[in-house]
Amino acid sequence: MRKAAGYFTDEEGSPAIVVALGLVALLYVLAHIGQVLTYALPSGQFKILHVGGAAAIVFLGIAARTVGVGGRALHLALALAAFAVAFYIFDQHQLLTTKRSFVPNVADQVVAAALLALCLYAALREWGWVVSLIAVAGLLYGYFGQSMPEGLLYHGGITLRRLIGYTSIPYFTGLLGSLAELSAGTIFPFMLFAAALYATGCVDFIMKLAYRVGGKSRAGPAQVAIISSGLMGMVSGSSVANVASTGALTIPLMKRVGFRPEFAGAVEAVASTGGQITPPVMGLAAFLIVGLTGIPYGEIVIAAVFPALIYYLYLMFAVHLRAVKRGLDASADNALAEELGDGGEPLWKSCLLHAHFFIATGFLIWRLLETNLAGRSSLEAMGILLTVYAAREIALTWRGPAEIGRGLVALLCRTAWRGGVGGAQIAVVVAVIGVLVDILSVTGFAQKLSFFMLELAGGSLWLLLVVAAFACLAFGLGLPTSAAYILVALMGAPALVQLGVPLIAAHFFVFFFANLSAITPPVAVCCLVAAKIAKAGFFQTSFIAVRLGLPGFVLPFLFVAHPEILGVDAGLGYTALVSAMALLGVIAVNVVLEGHLLRPISWIERALLLPAALGLLHPSLWASAAGIGLFVLVFALQYATWRKTQPAQSGAAP
Repeated sequence: MRKAAGYFTDEEGSPAIVVALGLVALLYVLAHIGQVLTYALPSGQFKILHVGGAAAIVFLGIAARTVGVGGRALHLALALAAFAVAFYIFDQHQLLTTKRSFVPNVADQVVAAALLALCLYAALREWGWVVSLIAVAGLLYGYFGQSMPEGLLYHGGITLRRLIGYTSIPYFTGLLGSLAELSAGTIFPFMLFAAALYATGCVDFIMKLAYRVGGKSRAGPAQVAIISSGLMGMVSGSSVANVASTGALTIPLMKRVGFRPEFAGAVEAVASTGGQITPPVMGLAAFLIVGLTGIPYGEIVIAAVFPALIYYLYLMFAVHLRAVKRGLDASADNALAEELGDGGEPLWKSCLLHAHFFIATGFLIWRLLETNLAGRSSLEAMGILLTVYAAREIALTWRGPAEIGRGLVALLCRTAWRGGVGGAQIAVVVAVIGVLVDILSVTGFAQKLSFFMLELAGGSLWLLLVVAAFACLAFGLGLPTSAAYILVALMGAPALVQLGVPLIAAHFFVFFFANLSAITPPVAVCCLVAAKIAKAGFFQTSFIAVRLGLPGFVLPFLFVAHPEILGVDAGLGYTALVSAMALLGVIAVNVVLEGHLLRPISWIERALLLPAALGLLHPSLWASAAGIGLFVLVFALQYATWRKTQPAQSGAAP
């Protein structure tokens, strides 16, 4: 996967193109801010501005970092073509939605085909071949439906004229459908907010805060990776981008203190993947769930709290247990303090200096819960973030009006650059996935797949859950989180709802598995990036990541067995109790797999821990109580002998 949802900063190509890209990105950002705050444009015009502008920015970005004259000229021409296509649809919007809504002329069809080709190529360059390939496969399926075998795949076929119309104009579906509207009005403003966090130093502060919390533990940089990646991943919109950014620092540090390269890469991959399930933003997926289900944003956020806690507490326990088993102790490594610490600055002072982070994020959460207007709330929070940060800079580093003015302009430009370019990359891939989603809906495949899954399961809910889990992992392979969730929600969630699974539980089930496809072999894009940074074996890293990400694979089934974990028909106390038992259950499984707790576990203790884990994860409270009893018994046995052998701690290398 190439620079997936990442941000390039190299200027190897022409400086003039870099400047042009910056200006276009600034105008693109201002247009979105104006629309989200005023709703001045009709929906169709805003969507083509969003998608067409995104394609143009992507091509300008490629031209800016291309050294060869031929490649640079090609991508400049493609950027101009994207501008021309966007202008045509923008200008003809009224006629397209009135006189030519069902009878497009030849020019409309040519423009629609050109927009499709441009977006497919832009997605291929920024996200690799997987996204574009499945969109093309969907189009071929739509056209050749009458040639498919009878049953699940068969449909009457779609003529070429209608097929092109479904991709964008005149129906304003596909590239310009509801997903593009969600991307333009919700996802893009959050990309701007995330860019502002980077520009105002909040990301560096998160790294330092993570070191304060976990850096002095035995697992040291592994805990820093978990905490920082979780915090940053929830707003980045891409687990792969998070691995590439934070992993470049944390993976070498984990290796230095003694963790194997494969384990270090797996920790970073799993931690970054978990950021996509962490509230309040959940890697932008929270707003996708709202858009697809109609469930209020506040309910989505509350439902995600305990699953995210289980996921990260388990991961923190797992890396600590590995450090104990291998005799590692990073707490004594002074070099970590030099690289991740803050020079001995008191925590209160560091938090006070970054008050803009707490004020803006607090305001954002409050506004989201109060208004459910995600796009507008994120822009307001960004405004507060930049204003408070600018006031801090003026108060602490006054250098005269001219210097302060230049600094503020630079701050806004950095935010617009990062947010505009990153948002355009996300916009392109969401638009391309929109083509597949609409084709599958028009052909009836999504509905037939739900019926097929129900028939395959024979009315058995648990068999259906297994089938749905494998389907979600398969459909999510190689896709960014947002695109993977959209696709699997269309495929798997309706079947679960038909068998009585609560709507929110069904969507969390498919969302978790779609998200975990990023660490599931054979594709495992997060593990691929992490393994490259760690100079480790890809498949070894992937299989370790699956074990470290165990709660992500178990929790979706618990959402059905124990929907109370999501707060469904349960108070806070009972939700916390069920979540605590689930956490203890997956910890018991990890102890069995690791073969170590306070000391190496015996075969008797392993035999006791397996039913303990099963009991803790079982829907019955009596089974869970028995599981707790067995776990406590094993811990007591371990503690009794550990007290005697503690002075002889193993110093084995990993």
